[in-house]
Amino acid sequence: MLERFHLNHRVAFSDADPTEIAMLEEQLAALGAHCVLLTISPEAAKERIQSRTPAEWAGKSDEEIEQACRELLLTQERLREQARSSKVPTTEINTDRKQWDELARELLEGWCGHDGK
Repeated sequence: MLERFHLNHRVAFSDADPTEIAMLEEQLAALGAHCVLLTISPEAAKERIQSRTPAEWAGKSDEEIEQACRELLLTQERLREQARSSKVPTTEINTDRKQWDELARELLEGWCGHDGK
């Protein structure tokens, strides 16, 4: 089972009682869950954030775009930090190249035991 929701939960509720998330992670780990954290490098942030919804970014100032990039990279770092504390094994994969077919094949072969055919 591939999963990332618990990292989002860890970041959003980082000041909450850790026993609840620990119990959830123990259950996920017992089920064989493996977390996959898809990341980008700082150099790719501007292009990536603008490529999601180009029309939304068309009228934005450089400062607004740079702020959005900083927030994205900060959130990504918080996810990394939480992954290091998690009981669910996590693999980080950089997606700068946007090779989605290759990424899907890697996930299927590496974690699902499927040959991708």
